Parts: sequence; C-alpha cells; structure tokens
Amino acid sequence: MSARGGDAEVVGVGAQVRALLCDRHSPETAALFQVLSRFAHRRVLSVGRACHAQLSAPEEEELVGDVLLTLLQGALAGFRGDTIPELYAFVRTITDRTTWRFIRRRDRTRRAAAEAARDAPERWVARLPAPDQAFEHVVDSPLAAVDQAYLVALLRAGSKAELARAAGVSRAAVTQRVHRILQRVAALAMVERMAHDVWLAQQAAAALDADPALADRAVGTLPR
Repeated sequence: MSARGGDAEVVGVGAQVRALLCDRHSPETAALFQVLSRFAHRRVLSVGRACHAQLSAPEEEELVGDVLLTLLQGALAGFRGDTIPELYAFVRTITDRTTWRFIRRRDRTRRAAAEAARDAPERWVARLPAPDQAFEHVVDSPLAAVDQAYLVALLRAGSKAELARAAGVSRAAVTQRVHRILQRVAALAMVERMAHDVWLAQQAAAALDADPALADRAVGTLPR
C-alpha cells in the first residue's frame, strides 16, 4: 500500500503539468515556471562552459526566456512523462538545444563580421594623409623676439608664480609684463593677431610635448 501510495505521488506528473497550463495565471503555474526557470538557467551556464562560450548576463537571460517561451507555447503540453526526473530531462533537452543553436548562430555571425572586415575594400586601398597631417606649417608671431621669448618661458614654466620664482622676481612683476605684452597683441591687425594665436598654440603644444606634467598645473597660463 505504501509503495503504491508513493508511486501515486509521482505518477501523473505530465497530467498535472497539463492541468496547470490550463490556468497559466494561477500561483501553482507561476511556481512551476520559477522552478523550471532556475533549472534552465543552470543548464544554460553548463552548456556555455562546455563549449567554452562566454555568455553575457543579458544573453543568459535571453536564453532562459526563450526556453520558457518554448515550453509555454506548446512544448510542455506535449510532455508525456510521468515523473519529476523525466520532466527535468525534457526541459534539459530543450534548454541544451536552444543554447547550442544560439551559440552556433552567434559564432557564425561573429565570423562573418570578421571576414567582412578582413575583406573590406579599405584594407586594399592606399590611404593618403590629409594635407594637415603631412606637415604642419610653423607660424611666426609678429611680436618682438623678446616678447616671444618671454611668452615661451611662461608656457614652459607652467604658471606665472613658477616663472616669478625661477626669475627671482615678484608675481606682480610677471603679471605686469604679461599685461603689457597683451596690450601689444591687442594693437596688432586682425591677420597679425590670428598669426599670433596660431603661433601661441603651437608653442603651448611644444611645451606640453617637452613636459607633459605641465597639463596638471598650466590652467590659465596661456595668455590671451
């Protein structure tokens, strides 16, 4: 009797599952799919490790959703087993097949993209540098050589305070000297001011190339 009672608990699992599917919004059906979802997720991870495929979290979620959708859309209604192990084996088969197909499709897409990139016409066509990449025209400032030298020294120092310390003068003296230079720049014609701005930018770039650490302390150094 007890054996038959034990068998009665496991026999008819398929019929119970089909009965649950008749009411998909019941708490029992939701609980069933939560159990199957966790099982399918473990199988997805197992198959991914078996084929050395790095599946992202969104891909794992997508695969589990595909498995549950397959079960809900008719696969589970076709289950004819009578035990819980048979139900798990049924879901495992669907999960493994879905995961393998996804991985193969993803790998084919990646290989096709890699081949397309390798065979792209740009790889076989010479790329000529743009005129501004072939050379850089060094512009001269219309300021006097002494003013140019002072501005270059300021750029290389990185700050007015640093230039004042190196020259042994006060910061106010440096500020006054820069102010007088800026007045002379303001008095230049428009074309000359444009030439000066280009020259100043080139000198600043050269100073940074010589000492990249200037970028950390040269805020506000470029005189305008």
